[in-house]
Amino acid sequence: MPPMGVTGRYEEYSKKEVQFIETELKDWFLQRRFAMERNMALKKALDDNNFTGLSMAASSSVPDAQKVMWSDLVQGKPEIEDSLSTNAKQMKADMYTKMFKDATDLDHPCRIAGSTYMRCLQENFKEKSQARQMKCLPSFDTFDACRKGIMQQQAQAMENALIKQDIADRRAKALFERRSILLDTQGC
Repeated sequence: MPPMGVTGRYEEYSKKEVQFIETELKDWFLQRRFAMERNMALKKALDDNNFTGLSMAASSSVPDAQKVMWSDLVQGKPEIEDSLSTNAKQMKADMYTKMFKDATDLDHPCRIAGSTYMRCLQENFKEKSQARQMKCLPSFDTFDACRKGIMQQQAQAMENALIKQDIADRRAKALFERRSILLDTQGC
């Protein structure tokens, strides 16, 4: 092979760099595509099984009473009004407990704190609101702190994922621009 001049070496280097960049861009594209398809499949599976997560955007087929109770469990304070009859108070406490237990598995970090508060509501449903709050407030505070911690973890995880995605996208943009410059210098 005859010795290459400076121009020949630069052209060879440019071709190899373009190949490397194209490989990197293909990898980036495939990672984004697979992530999108995975996320869409997860969303479809959750939607098909009526999982709303922490959102209030439940299906229109969910009764308003259950939406309100879900909101109380997720971000409000499950409470039993004094205006209800004794049977209605007991029924509401049971509904909160059932909804909470159905929504959390045994490994859920707030399962114990939430169950403790729900049990306090159930055991004290006959009490007046003021007396019940005094008895159940410590367990609610623990449950509320746990809920807020989970919400904060989820928000932080989302922010970190978006930062990683943004970094990968910016890198891909820079690679694409570098590829364009190299192709322009080669006269392709």
